[in-house]
Amino acid sequence: MPASVKFYAADGATQVSGELWPDIYAGTASTALKYLVENNGDRDIANATLKIVKVPGNEGDTMARIGADAVTASRPFGLSAALSGAGAGGVFAEATTYGYKLTAITALGETVPCDEASVNVDVTTKKVTLSWLQVPRATAYKVYRTGTPGAYGASSLRATIGSGSTTSYTDDGSTCSAGTPPAVNTTGGAAPAYGTPPTLATSALTIGALKMGQQFPYWVNWSVPGGTMEPGNPRLFDIVIEEG
Repeated sequence: MPASVKFYAADGATQVSGELWPDIYAGTASTALKYLVENNGDRDIANATLKIVKVPGNEGDTMARIGADAVTASRPFGLSAALSGAGAGGVFAEATTYGYKLTAITALGETVPCDEASVNVDVTTKKVTLSWLQVPRATAYKVYRTGTPGAYGASSLRATIGSGSTTSYTDDGSTCSAGTPPAVNTTGGAAPAYGTPPTLATSALTIGALKMGQQFPYWVNWSVPGGTMEPGNPRLFDIVIEEG
């Protein structure tokens, strides 16, 4: 079964299916842009490669350049929520379904949240245990909780976990504090570029394992060699994920 992926713009939240680049003259290069590719399938991708692919009838693939981003963190992935046993000492205010989201933190900023995990707290003395997979480059995490799954208000921050290697948290139902999941990923830098591009080249990027929900950040630009003719010819190329 082919791998299923989605591509996102530099903010880590806006899904894209293509990019219209400004026209440039021969002998010049475009401004590099950052993207993230995410495994949104129902299985892990064991050995992923990101590469430039030629579009028939075009020569844009010879002018494209890509490079991996070594700073940006993926949004968290693999989040699950489960009740602890009765009598565990929780203080949830009401028996209802609670939703949780998790973000990753680095020295530069915070990611967008992962997909929501929810659990029905039907006895007020119970606790909720969250677990997830470790996010590369993360130095900490933030846990957000809501009593209305899908909607996170201004005071939905449940906890800040000060270790990037921690992969679980137990919520006893205590009151949340001010904070809401961010709408953009700033772990690579601030808007509008959200970071600084590395050296780019035509060679494929080896991603390796890409877990369900995990993102891989990369940069793209293109340059038209000096003396190139046919200025009206579209320069088209594809960026694709291959599994080998």
